[in-house]
Amino acid sequence: MSSEITTPLDHSEPKSRKRRNAGACDLCKRRKSDSGQMPGNRCSNCVNSGLECTHAEIMKVVGCIPSTNTLELIPRTLRYVESLENRLEKMERLLNKLLPGIDFTEQLEQDNEAGNNFDNEESMPRNDADHLLGAIKKLTLNPEEHRFFGKSSGIQFVQTALNFKSHYAGPSNVAHSSLPKRRNEYWEPAKWLLPCPDEEDQPQYTFPDPDLLPVLVGLYFTNVNCYYPVLHRPSFERNLKDNLHLRDHRFASTLLMVCSLGARHSDDPRVCLDGVDNFHAAGWKWHNQVRVIPKHLIYKPNLYELQTIALSSIFLLAISPVAWNQIGFGLRRAQDVGAHRRMKQTHPTAEHELWKRVFWVLLCLDWIAGTARGCPFAMHDQDYDQDLPVACDDEYWDLPEPLNFQQPKDKPSEISYFICSAKLLEIQASVTSTIYSPRRPKDLAGRPFPPSSDAQNIIAFDSALNSWLLEIPEHCEWETTHENVLYFNQSALLHAGYYHVQIMVHRPYIPAPLEVSRSGALPSLTICTNAARACARIIHAQDKRGIEPNQMMLAAAFTSAIVLLLNSWSGKRSGFAYNPSKEMDDVMKCMKMLSVAEKRFEIPVSYKHFWLIRFIRYQAAGRFK
Repeated sequence: MSSEITTPLDHSEPKSRKRRNAGACDLCKRRKSDSGQMPGNRCSNCVNSGLECTHAEIMKVVGCIPSTNTLELIPRTLRYVESLENRLEKMERLLNKLLPGIDFTEQLEQDNEAGNNFDNEESMPRNDADHLLGAIKKLTLNPEEHRFFGKSSGIQFVQTALNFKSHYAGPSNVAHSSLPKRRNEYWEPAKWLLPCPDEEDQPQYTFPDPDLLPVLVGLYFTNVNCYYPVLHRPSFERNLKDNLHLRDHRFASTLLMVCSLGARHSDDPRVCLDGVDNFHAAGWKWHNQVRVIPKHLIYKPNLYELQTIALSSIFLLAISPVAWNQIGFGLRRAQDVGAHRRMKQTHPTAEHELWKRVFWVLLCLDWIAGTARGCPFAMHDQDYDQDLPVACDDEYWDLPEPLNFQQPKDKPSEISYFICSAKLLEIQASVTSTIYSPRRPKDLAGRPFPPSSDAQNIIAFDSALNSWLLEIPEHCEWETTHENVLYFNQSALLHAGYYHVQIMVHRPYIPAPLEVSRSGALPSLTICTNAARACARIIHAQDKRGIEPNQMMLAAAFTSAIVLLLNSWSGKRSGFAYNPSKEMDDVMKCMKMLSVAEKRFEIPVSYKHFWLIRFIRYQAAGRFK
């Protein structure tokens, strides 16, 4: 009996191998079942067991298979990596040029060792340039925290290098905390540069009596701040009411300067020095308590310090040499915090406006004192780009946005006077730097620039003055019948200043006593005389209304009196018909103002008054026949 036994070695038809469905779930793949054939792509096992049918494994596999688009991107990615390497190489050469002597080898080796750890998902550490970037960010302009660095400084040059680095190599994402800390011995001031602990004690100030203090503050804002708007009255009075001067010695210094200036306009004998009944000493008891120029300049200036310097300079303006030096120091301190540079702001803020105000007051004082002394200015027009203060009065600063800093259209702004005055003083400074300069500017080769003719200079400045006159606000136009006393005084100062600058333009071209006028020469003496007469009429109008002389009118009064005397003597020499009594009447108008001002402002006024008296005596004695 035979039987047929089939073994695996038989060459019979091979059995078909069972294949799992391509859409099987994760559980079916492990159990070798076929879920892909069930409705909704859910396997029977998952349905019967009430389990979720997942397909995560297949998604992992599919994600690992590069698509056609990915394969096409590989060459482009390689080229991009090569370009990054080339840029880094160029950046390394650039850094070696900009920062010679700095060895990056050790830092790069540390970076490579850290980069070999593939389990670390953090970005590569930054190089030394990134350390510098953090330092640069700490040196940006912030008047309350940092010093200012201009475009020509080395700090700005490093910032340029970092901009190159960011452009070519891209920004770094490493946190600052992972970087080595800066070395304090080079970033912190040395102990010997700092004041001793005993010197840091707050000064013990003596303030006016409680009943006198608010009176002096009110006199300051009525007679000084409306012409030199250093302070914001509402916030200043709030701080005073809150007794900030008893807690903050910097605000206390500003308050003492306010009291010293207010004392100039007070008849209370308590404003004078103890034991002195002369009002020349008014305010000095409070002014002398303050160290206006700090002993240790290593500390950054703050707003109160600059306000104190500006107010003290106004107080000392009658003593020109002292004020001129102090004003220059104040402008240096303002530059130290960048107050001379324009800041981008979408809307004004009180603090920013106060920085602008104090800078512009110091700048105007520099132009006044420099012209009075015939000395160079501390700043020139190419050194600053700060905007003028906003033409908005103090009471509209504290309103909610966007209503704040909006001057009502039906009310003239009191600070518009200061804006007009600053523009006029800017013309005056240009006249001083051009016509009265000891030498002309030169090019790099030492050759003087092509000089403008005298006639061209005069025409240019006369045109600038006429344009300025046309831009004066309506409430500042000259009218002797102004009902508002403040507007009347502001108008008088602006127009007297206009005639004073006009005299300055033509004064150097007045013919000398024995000089024969050239054909076609400008009638400089006639122009100066007409301006001086107009100025004398303004002074007389103020006197008729019983208004006390303003310190800012003194230079115009003295210059006008001298011009009128020169014209009188010139008329005698030339034989032209003139009215000596009328000429002397205008001179006496100026003399009267100086005589009244002499009671409050001592040194320069008395000096000018003395010389005018001598000139008038010469005139009466016929010395200049």
